[in-house]
Amino acid sequence: MRVTWRDHSPHSEAFDDIYFNPLHGKEESLYVFWQGNLLNEKLAGNVQTVFTIAETGFGTGLNFLCTAQSFIGQSKEAQCLHFISVEKYPLALTDLAKSHTCWPEFKSLSDQLIQQYPPSTPGVYTLAFLEGRIKLTLIIGDAASGFSQLSAMVDAWYLDGFAPSKNPEMWSDALFQQMARLSHKGTTFATFTAAGAVRRGLQAVGFEVEKRKGFGQKRERLVGRYLQDNIPEPTVTPWFDLPSQARPEQVVISGAGLAGCTTAWALAQRGIKVTVLDAADKPAQGGSGNPQGALYTKLSVKPTLQSELHLCASHFSLNLLRQLDPEQTFWSECEVVQIATDDAERTRQQALINEAAYPQEIVEDGSKDTLSKLTQQTVTHDGLIMKLAGWVSPADFCRALLNHPCIDYVPDSQLTELTYQDGMWIVQTAAQKTYHTSTVILCQAEATSQFVQTQHLPLKPIRGQVSIIPASVTNQKLNQVICGDGYISPPFRDHYCFGATFELKSTSLEITDSGHDTNLHNLAKVLPDLAADFEKSKHLLTGRVSFRCSTPDYLPIVGPAPDPETTLERFAPLRKDRKWKFSNVSASHLPGLYVNCGHGSKGLVTTPLCGEYLAALICAEPLPMRKPIHDALNPSRFLIKNLIRKQI
Repeated sequence: MRVTWRDHSPHSEAFDDIYFNPLHGKEESLYVFWQGNLLNEKLAGNVQTVFTIAETGFGTGLNFLCTAQSFIGQSKEAQCLHFISVEKYPLALTDLAKSHTCWPEFKSLSDQLIQQYPPSTPGVYTLAFLEGRIKLTLIIGDAASGFSQLSAMVDAWYLDGFAPSKNPEMWSDALFQQMARLSHKGTTFATFTAAGAVRRGLQAVGFEVEKRKGFGQKRERLVGRYLQDNIPEPTVTPWFDLPSQARPEQVVISGAGLAGCTTAWALAQRGIKVTVLDAADKPAQGGSGNPQGALYTKLSVKPTLQSELHLCASHFSLNLLRQLDPEQTFWSECEVVQIATDDAERTRQQALINEAAYPQEIVEDGSKDTLSKLTQQTVTHDGLIMKLAGWVSPADFCRALLNHPCIDYVPDSQLTELTYQDGMWIVQTAAQKTYHTSTVILCQAEATSQFVQTQHLPLKPIRGQVSIIPASVTNQKLNQVICGDGYISPPFRDHYCFGATFELKSTSLEITDSGHDTNLHNLAKVLPDLAADFEKSKHLLTGRVSFRCSTPDYLPIVGPAPDPETTLERFAPLRKDRKWKFSNVSASHLPGLYVNCGHGSKGLVTTPLCGEYLAALICAEPLPMRKPIHDALNPSRFLIKNLIRKQI
């Protein structure tokens, strides 16, 4: 959004309107929205764990800052705030930061917001404050469309944004309908406007509306509450409906790789006791155990669900890493240079740049000369510079995640049997230990499908060998992650790690010379001088073999475990007609059983956000991704696809 600055406050050129009252912006926000929604009284009488506010225009974030600070002062210690806002035209980071200088009293919150502020690409971005006690979900996109794909229950609405006369497109019947869908009986709203179209639109969808005195010289404003019991509307894909359960006091997770540890941390941050079982003697001994991994996403030419997931997840992962390890002792936030090693890849990259779907804060084009200067290496091909990126030591990341007072990590505890009896899961391990719990999450990569309840999941291991060599074998320095047919990261603990092979049929754990040769060959295509130095010291190469857990559609499997038998029975008409319209039919799940696996080579990107998604789902909180994305991850999708294809 292009803005001009007038009297130290931003003014929208597109809508010819101000973002906030330049003299009394904070006072107006509190009067109109905090007091208009009676939030002091609501919080005092609230017994919910999470209180949810939704806003229709984020702008400079003033309403969020005012609300967050007031919440800290007024709420009980056990209460959490989830603030959801949409913004179709996000401010540039420089304009946001400049506007925040008007409110020095918010500096602590403002600094955290600025550090976590997302890119301007459409998507759902989750930001955390005060150790997760306050969360901000920022939806970049149209208000009505953004809310239509949100899964949440809202307690109070802030109807903000540019005036209805300036921006009538936002104040639409479609928006009011989504407000009603996301509200419950007693949900309140407040807005600065008293426009008749707004009043009538809210009344038409079930809100009681009252006029109150406006702020300062403004004559009137509107407040009100939702009067109806909200009944969920039937969906066209009922097999993706999500279950609800009582918030658990304790959860058992099987698997201490990235998927298990990030999920455990997300639950522990909510005060839930988590027991993490793992077959190995220490965390991250499977696919998450390589010394280093690249954190970046390979963007599609045109945005897809997968590219949106990866972008939003990369943003979430980086913010989590900043929180856990601000000194960057086991990770580094740096560029990832994606080099085109053949004409087809360069053509794809050029099409991506020409499409201009991603801003420069995410990706820039780079000639071979530019890349050589950036990396201080000889680069013989053009490529892309990825900004929302870096490298991580996955095992160190996992250990940091498990270092939480609510997490009990139990090594040498392979889960062998899972049975459901009298409303509880009975979890048995090879060490003859038994756990009883209402909620189990399976995060065991391809081993997730070894149980009767999950054997229908199509998981496949893909062998990968990385090569490791002492950094002292070369005088060259590397400060970025370089990707081509493989990747290499800057040295960590005095060693370079590069690779990895991609072997579909091999199941061997043995480190092979042929694997090293493949990795050196791929490195030579992107950094020939560095590869030559490594070749001279080839006898010093060591390595590691692990297996990526892959799925047929290359998307993770994350969500509630379906009841296979009942699912196939209920949705059997899909065998005859894939467009069959179901009525009074819902998804069938195994109560309290969830899975999180199949992240392939992108676990550093996707597991933190997917862990947050599972924790939010289990605790009945607003979900941190659009419905089309969590539908695409849903474990039921393969049963449904096979029904449609008449394969089962």
